Amino acid sequence: MNNNFTTTELLIQYLDGELDETQAADIKRTLDQDELARQELENLRMAKAAIVSYGIKSRVGLIHKEMMEELKTETTATVGVVRSMLRYSLRIAAILILAAGSFFTYQYFSATPEKLFSQNFASFKINETRGTGTSALKNAYQKGDMPAVIEQYKLLQQPGKEDYFLAGNAYLNSKQPSNAIDAFITLQQKNKTDNTHYYEEDTEYFLAMSYLAANEAEKAFPLLKKINADVTHPYHQHVSDWLLRKAAHVNTAK
Repeated sequence: MNNNFTTTELLIQYLDGELDETQAADIKRTLDQDELARQELENLRMAKAAIVSYGIKSRVGLIHKEMMEELKTETTATVGVVRSMLRYSLRIAAILILAAGSFFTYQYFSATPEKLFSQNFASFKINETRGTGTSALKNAYQKGDMPAVIEQYKLLQQPGKEDYFLAGNAYLNSKQPSNAIDAFITLQQKNKTDNTHYYEEDTEYFLAMSYLAANEAEKAFPLLKKINADVTHPYHQHVSDWLLRKAAHVNTAK
């Protein structure tokens, strides 16, 4: 899509809120149907964040002006043109490196527990080989009906371990992290009392996500650090070194 200047310009205007309702609706339809368009919009959004935060736009404009002036004065000599193009390429490379570095610096220092949660959370999917039997609560979870999961959970007089785990995830999906934390901790306590390991590693990860969602980075960090250090942990790949660094920064900045 990026070979179409007109469409790219429309995406920029869409991002800046400059399109009328009809144009905005057209762009939305394009984004719904075109994966490349969605990727380009995300790239533009990231570039804008870097530009706004670090004033890169003015630096690029100044250097571009200098380069164009050099090209105009040296086009009569082949060697001059080559040298100018080399300088041009090196400066563009430097600007791109600066922009990328600035953006990741921005991402690091602007991290918050809520942002880390929204950027890394993915809903738990039931594996049919895990757990035993079926229930109204489990059926509701499989259908993605989180309010129904919570409703069924509240009706249970003696929830089972799977009920606690699925209810915790339903609460987390429903933006109720405090209730999710309660459910996951109860499951951990029951596993400890019964000397079982039901959803043990899953609970560690989703409890960490719940703490982030609840803005309790100091409680999330030890769990994330444990998962990151254990290459055999099922969620090891979900907790990258970059995520752990940002979590550490958020934890110490609190």
